[in-house]
Amino acid sequence: MAGSRRGGLDDRRQTRVNGRIGHGMDRIISRRACGRRRIGRIIRFTLHRRIDKLRTNSMKLPFLIFVAGSLFAQLPNDALLPDIQEQIPNHLQIQNEQKKEMLRFTTGHVNLGKGPLQIRGGNQIAPCVVSGVPFAECTHATQEILDANGSVVATHLAGVAVFHPEHNHWHQGDVALFAIRAGSLNGPLVGTGTKVTFCLVDTERVDSVKTTKTRTYWDCNAALQGISPGWVDTYHHSTPGQELEITGAPEGIYYLTHLANPEKNWLESNYNNNSAWVKFKLVRQGANPKVEILETSPCVAGLTCPSPANP
Repeated sequence: MAGSRRGGLDDRRQTRVNGRIGHGMDRIISRRACGRRRIGRIIRFTLHRRIDKLRTNSMKLPFLIFVAGSLFAQLPNDALLPDIQEQIPNHLQIQNEQKKEMLRFTTGHVNLGKGPLQIRGGNQIAPCVVSGVPFAECTHATQEILDANGSVVATHLAGVAVFHPEHNHWHQGDVALFAIRAGSLNGPLVGTGTKVTFCLVDTERVDSVKTTKTRTYWDCNAALQGISPGWVDTYHHSTPGQELEITGAPEGIYYLTHLANPEKNWLESNYNNNSAWVKFKLVRQGANPKVEILETSPCVAGLTCPSPANP
C-alpha cells in the first residue's frame, strides 16, 4: 500500500479554522463578538507539549484558535465525531530476533463513532523526531470533522504525519501506546512503553453496526488517511513495529496493554473506551518461551473482540 511521499500536497491548500476559510495553516483567523473585533485567545500548539511527546526540527508551527472554552464547545451541532476503540491484542507470540526476545501481537483500531476519523496532511515537509525516533520527512496533520453530507464543518490540529522508511508509506504519529506490565495493570513496566505510528486505512468492515458500506480510506499517502465508521484498521503481528521486547523477563503473570490516541491528538466522542488489554502467563520450559492467554479486557463480539482470522 505504498503511496506517494508528497501525496500531491498544495501549499495554497485552504484551511478552515472555526468555520472560516484562509490560505495556509499559519494564518490566524480572528472572530467578531459583541459588535467589535476581538481576537480569540491563541494557543500555540508546539510539538514539544510534554516530555516523551515529540520534538521537531525546522518545522514552522501552526496556530489554532480557542475562544471562550474548549474546542468541543466550538463544534457545530451537525459535526459527527469518530469514536476510536482498540480491539483486544491478538495472536501473541514470542520470537527471537537478533538475540532479543520480542513479544509480537496483532492490533485493530475500530471506529464505532458517527463520523469518520479523517486526517489530511499539511503543506510542509521537514525532518522531525517522534517519541525519540528521527524521521527525515514529516508534515503537519489536520483532523477534518464532517457532517452527515460529508462536508467539512471543522478542523483540528492532529500532530504530525511521518514517512516510514520500513513500510515505505506515510504514518500518523502517536496513534497508540503499547506496554507490558508485570503482575497487574498498574504493575511495573517491562522495558519501555512504545508510542506507535500507523497508516490509517479501512481494512475490514464491522458487520454488526451501521457502517459506511464502501471503503473510503485505502492509501497510505500524506494527503488523506482515515477510518470510516464501522471499519477496522488492522495491523498484523508480522508487521514491523508490532512488538515489544521481553528479553530475560522471568516466568510469571503479565499484562499487554494498548491505548489508542494516547495524546488525544484527535477529537473523539468518547475518550474513555480507548484502552484494551490481555493478561498472559510467560512460561519458560524448554528453549523457547511461550505465552498462555489467561484473561482479556471486556469486549463485544464482532466489534472489539479480536478476529481469529489470519493468525
